Amino acid sequence: MKNYLKKTIKILVLSLFTVSSLMAQSSSIFKKHDAYQTLSQIWELEPEITSGTFLITAYKPTYVLLFRFSSHRREVPFEQVPVDEVTSDDPIQLDNIEATMQFSFKTKLIQRIFGNGALWMGYTQKSYWQVYNGEYSRPFRETNYEPEIIFNYPVKFNFLGLKAKMLGFGFNHQSNGREGHKFTRSWNRFIMHAGFEDKQWSLLVRTWVAAEITENSDIEDYMGRADATFNYRLNKHLLTLKAQHSLRFDGDNNYGSIEVDWAFPIYGNLKGYFQFFPGYGDAMIDYDQIHTIGGIGIVFSGTL
Repeated sequence: MKNYLKKTIKILVLSLFTVSSLMAQSSSIFKKHDAYQTLSQIWELEPEITSGTFLITAYKPTYVLLFRFSSHRREVPFEQVPVDEVTSDDPIQLDNIEATMQFSFKTKLIQRIFGNGALWMGYTQKSYWQVYNGEYSRPFRETNYEPEIIFNYPVKFNFLGLKAKMLGFGFNHQSNGREGHKFTRSWNRFIMHAGFEDKQWSLLVRTWVAAEITENSDIEDYMGRADATFNYRLNKHLLTLKAQHSLRFDGDNNYGSIEVDWAFPIYGNLKGYFQFFPGYGDAMIDYDQIHTIGGIGIVFSGTL
């Protein structure tokens, strides 16, 4: 990713925080909500639940997995290491157990487009922390950044027996922030999506076309060309199943992943979080390596 693009993203994120802190945030990310929000609440698809523009609200789950175990040791190169230990091109074998943190938010930029349509900006950041690795000073081995622009339009019709709630498209950038060497990971996507929901569940289906893949030409085969996320609410529990696939079914490019998440009550507003992931594309740095991962922690905002 180029320097100017990195600076632009940082400025946009800082601007969002600054603007939002100066405005009365009646529907902020920190405000208590009833259990888990529905798809209609998250994207304000009904006129009576529209909260206005430039307010920071929850997007993808924000969580901390205190213990996350991977079936394979990750060999991740670092840019700077002690000269007497290993050269900069040699991999450092890291621990199987680490902590993972994700925070995510969005804000509505423009509303009432073509009637009830809205333009949103979202940002998600996920970091992988070798907090239990004292040998190498507990480093952050990888951080993935994902800013995006999303247009949503509320709809109401039945499709194959499912109640459609929204259609939309967006532009998504994802990278690990590294540049200038062979360990950079970056791609841009034009995404189309459709959302369905009923009383206790929601389904979001997405497909995309990648653009400007110059550094990792095979990233679509491992991180997919489409995904589907199914959420089911059972009392105070939220179960999530996400499947991602390359949409190539021959022997060489048939890759994908499945992620199962379970948010459950512990005490008061405190919610536990369990995650299970087998497949490819967990982190961008090793997107072409298969992993089976299990983690446990806490979640601060969940979605339905």
